[in-house]
Amino acid sequence: MIRPPLSALVLWGLLLLTPALASAQLEAPTRLQEVDPGPVEPDLQDEAVDTAEAPEEEPEGAQPEDDEDEAPRKGARGARGKAPAEPVPVQGAPGVPSSAAPQVPEGPVPPPVARPTLAPVLAPRVTDAEILAVWDRWRQARATNDQATADQAQNALGVLKTELQAADLEPISVGFLRESLVRRRAGDMPGALRLGELAVRLSPRLPMAHFMMAETYAADDPVDVGRYLGALRVALVSMATDPRYRGPALVDLGALLLVAWAGTTGVLVALLFVRRVRYALHDFHHLLPRSVARWQSALLGLLLLGLPLTLGVGLLPLLLLLLGVVVPYLTRAERIVAAVLVAGLGLAPLAAGQLARVTAFAGTPAEDVSLLERGGLAAEAAAARVQARQSAGKATFFELTALGQYETRRGLLEEARGHFKAASALRSRDARLLTRFGNALVGLGDDEGAAQLYVQASNAEPTLAAPHYNLSMIYRRRAKTLPDAQVGAELDRAATATAAAQALDGELLRREPPPDERLLLNQLMLSPPLSASEWMGLADGAEDGARVEGELTRWLLPGVSPGPVSWGLAAVVAVVLVLWGTLAQRLKAAQCCERCGRPVCVRCDPELAEGSKQCGQCVNVFSRRGLVPQKLRQRKADQVGRHQAWVGRVTYAAGVLLSGAGHVVAGGTVRGVLYAFFFFFALAASLLHHGLMRVPYGEAPMYLKLVPAVLLLVIIHLSSISGLRRLRRGE
Repeated sequence: MIRPPLSALVLWGLLLLTPALASAQLEAPTRLQEVDPGPVEPDLQDEAVDTAEAPEEEPEGAQPEDDEDEAPRKGARGARGKAPAEPVPVQGAPGVPSSAAPQVPEGPVPPPVARPTLAPVLAPRVTDAEILAVWDRWRQARATNDQATADQAQNALGVLKTELQAADLEPISVGFLRESLVRRRAGDMPGALRLGELAVRLSPRLPMAHFMMAETYAADDPVDVGRYLGALRVALVSMATDPRYRGPALVDLGALLLVAWAGTTGVLVALLFVRRVRYALHDFHHLLPRSVARWQSALLGLLLLGLPLTLGVGLLPLLLLLLGVVVPYLTRAERIVAAVLVAGLGLAPLAAGQLARVTAFAGTPAEDVSLLERGGLAAEAAAARVQARQSAGKATFFELTALGQYETRRGLLEEARGHFKAASALRSRDARLLTRFGNALVGLGDDEGAAQLYVQASNAEPTLAAPHYNLSMIYRRRAKTLPDAQVGAELDRAATATAAAQALDGELLRREPPPDERLLLNQLMLSPPLSASEWMGLADGAEDGARVEGELTRWLLPGVSPGPVSWGLAAVVAVVLVLWGTLAQRLKAAQCCERCGRPVCVRCDPELAEGSKQCGQCVNVFSRRGLVPQKLRQRKADQVGRHQAWVGRVTYAAGVLLSGAGHVVAGGTVRGVLYAFFFFFALAASLLHHGLMRVPYGEAPMYLKLVPAVLLLVIIHLSSISGLRRLRRGE
């Protein structure tokens, strides 16, 4: 038996120790791997010993760079230290016995650990019909008293609203409100409250829901005033912020103001005409031959004044004619107030048309954008209208952006991508468009493209939090697929983006992403809303305003086209009439006797002094003592008393019938006009409490519209009568 040399035995022992040394150099798992386990494939190229070639001899005096690597090297050199190592025998090589191969540890080799698979981002397709099917299921369960199925349907509606990120489901909320009213009338207050609160959750911006809840709260606990007053406050705020309700409310308010102005103008001119037409007819008699009797001249004058009514010249020319007839016999305050009212009435068509333009919303592209942004049950019809306008080349940036957002919510991602591209052709640097476009790409699986859009959005508008937050979601998802060496850097980028988003919007601190079991796109990514102040410009009411302006102009000035001429005609004529009234003394126009009411005419009594406030009879009876017999003097005094009593009765009767009319008859024109204006406003609000324009899903309750109007009417009327009494007493 031949014994192997001693050097060979040493080499074989070192070779047997090599696997153990190599395996001892593997690092332990890091904390990142423990939190986010993934495929760990140790890189053995840096740790395996290259035994094919011997390392070069180091120069003398050189210090080893690594003590851990020096021991294997010395063992490989053999006993002589500097001699090159012999080639390592390889099992199966020619001339090498199998017993010379290194020993491999027995047991199965563990496979490499795979990285976790990312949970897919879901964008389920849901149509309005599917939502209404859940509502029908609730109705059927309610009809059969199947409470379990009804509760499931209610929960399903809430889940659908949340997952679709719909702002409201108003038709369904109205159905729940009606059922709540039925239960309230039946005495089931807990059931009424439960259904009403569900309606509010499904449509938190529906004013009708808050009004109904206020009534339910009041019926449930009348003592808890703050509870139902809070619901009323929320309802009124919703009406003020929603253009569907704000526009009709402004139209109703503007219409009431115009009606009050027109009523005040008509009443004032009519009262002034009735009070002073007697003196106009007196002066008209002087224009006719002396052979014409006074009754004949008066009848002829009234027939001439009735011609405008027969010819149908319109309201404004008629008022100007009546005012022009009596303006020389009016006081300066009466002339100025009447002229201002008539000139303002001439501008009423312009004001009404502008009001219609400003408040137009229903049937405009702005309404479609609003419906698409809310994502409720009326959005499908709005989407069809926007697509039709896009086919005709008339769709705007906001319409296409809102349409793409609606399609993203409903899972129509390919359609959304097409509409976002069309919108970007109109405005490519809009941060909200870029963010929404990126969300659609996330749903389509293009995370890289989405990340690029988020970066562009954050650069375009650094104050917008949504792109930063969405970018952090992309980084966190991508970190799960990267090798361990790159995970830390990716998570650092995610943390930076999250911090930037939270700094811009503190509400994001409380936001929780959806669970991986149902990772919905609508809940994972943020979609910045479009500013209502921008897309409200699409509410083009030019056509409606022109139509309203034309109709009102034809009513006030028939045969005159709307325009600057029709608007300024009344003002110009009113100014001319005021100037005409200042010439009353030069024209020797008759005035009213302050005692008996007869005309004070210098033509009839040349002895009267210019500017006299008493007629010739009153001057002779009361100013010139001893000129008139006592019997005639007493008769004139009785006539004056009867006249004053009659004027008093007429004044109070006018004040009772119409607030402010008594003040006008008594000479308090300014106060009378103010009383009359507010009286007409309250009266119109009481009679027109239903409003001129209808609002969706019901208007404000009757008690919020009729009760304040009636109270205002009563307060103004009583205040007017009290003021009239003080005026008659000379206070």
